[in-house]
Amino acid sequence: MSNDIIKFMRNRVSQPALELPAPAKNEWLEVLDAASRAADHGGLKPWRFRVYEGEGRNQIGQIYWQQALSEVSGLEANKEASFVKKAFRAPAILLVYASTQVHPKVPAVEQIMAASAAAQQAMLGLNSLGYGTMWRSGPACFTQKTKDLLGLEMNDQIVGLIYVGTPVGNKPKSPVDTGINDRVEWIDN
Repeated sequence: MSNDIIKFMRNRVSQPALELPAPAKNEWLEVLDAASRAADHGGLKPWRFRVYEGEGRNQIGQIYWQQALSEVSGLEANKEASFVKKAFRAPAILLVYASTQVHPKVPAVEQIMAASAAAQQAMLGLNSLGYGTMWRSGPACFTQKTKDLLGLEMNDQIVGLIYVGTPVGNKPKSPVDTGINDRVEWIDN
């Protein structure tokens, strides 16, 4: 295995501060095509991708607003803009979701895991092109209201909203000690 790939993986970090430019359409297609090589029991290709840019990010902003309304009684309408602007923290947002289907050998959870693997591969691909990414989720991603707002089906499950753009300042961060030695067990008998 190439040490360059391991080094690249080890140096990957989330980038919360992102600005223009975002990937061009041909870069998106190249990355998402490569991400579609994720592990996929049954060859079901459950991953689905949507790219939100420009004013399209308002749709994502509405899921934050609707979630806030469901959590805080009496929230005033003049607060809507502060929740919607969360979707404008990056010039593009990649919605990744699993379109699950009933299958005798591949339960929905495995299909969701495959979509999650594709999301991680998309992040690595975007990072390899010099873009920063930040995987976001949270309660707003897992409600029926969100599915309705985004036009998703009952069998769809969001796995993440990946914020994408050029890292502000373009400063590489130092690798973090993952403490992996405390998280691996060796079983040899």
